[in-house]
Amino acid sequence: MGVMNKDRVNIVITNHVLRYSYHKNASLDRVIDQGEIPLPHETIKDGNIVDKTTLRNILIDFVQQKKWKRKNICFCLPDDSVVIRQLQIPAGLTKSEALGYVQTQLGHSFYLPFANPALEIEFLDINNHERSILLYAYPKDKIDAFAGLFRESGLRPIVADLTSLSVYRYFYKQSELNKDHILHVHWNWDALVLTAFHHHKAVFTRYIKVEMMEHRNDLSEETIEQTINEYSVEINRIIDFYKYSISKGQADINLILLTGDFPYLQQVKNTLRQSLSTEIHPFTDEVDDLKYIDVLGLALKEGI
Repeated sequence: MGVMNKDRVNIVITNHVLRYSYHKNASLDRVIDQGEIPLPHETIKDGNIVDKTTLRNILIDFVQQKKWKRKNICFCLPDDSVVIRQLQIPAGLTKSEALGYVQTQLGHSFYLPFANPALEIEFLDINNHERSILLYAYPKDKIDAFAGLFRESGLRPIVADLTSLSVYRYFYKQSELNKDHILHVHWNWDALVLTAFHHHKAVFTRYIKVEMMEHRNDLSEETIEQTINEYSVEINRIIDFYKYSISKGQADINLILLTGDFPYLQQVKNTLRQSLSTEIHPFTDEVDDLKYIDVLGLALKEGI
């Protein structure tokens, strides 16, 4: 089980809901509280806060109702804007020096689709002259906007994370499976996020919008089946892309983690099994509701 330094609130942000959990001790065996807060339409759109007043009021009421004022909060940002790049830097740099070097190269040797990024790096292989790194970039303005609203509601934001990293954290801390090329398929009502992991590091991510949210109360079985088939083809394409482009034909995805709040995940699993021989990790033996794996994985984040 995971270790936490102190009790805290954990919130996962999506375009249509805030999912939360609260734990008073260091074990996930005893969840004090968990649930979700539905958001009015377009309060958050494409990962951006559109209606700041509504979201602030929802958070203030939520914190007051739970009596969580001044509690620490960890939050997961929407995964729609994260960029992962593999870069080469001079060998021999420390992590802080490497980050400084990357910042000097931004806009010259490589580019990002947004300004003012928050950057993190992971070291990979090194030779005599160069080191490979993974660069993770996210719009800092988005982080600051959500952190600011949490402060205004009475909470104390201490760390921001990504949903894909939280789900993977839950998996590797709870599972004994030894797989080294893993694809996380996070399927929500309005988005499909595909993230590949190798050696416990996210090496690739793809965000795909799913146009079902506005019609979710009026969906026929035929429409659901067509949608699942359509996006399952995209999942197969990403698996092929990982094999032939990311790993240069040297490795294939050998495990799929399937999570999210899309209520037809069992049908998704059945469809994928018809087209893939890849093992799909069930998670169903570990939690009652798959949609809470992301927030439980966030609660397991250590070193805070």
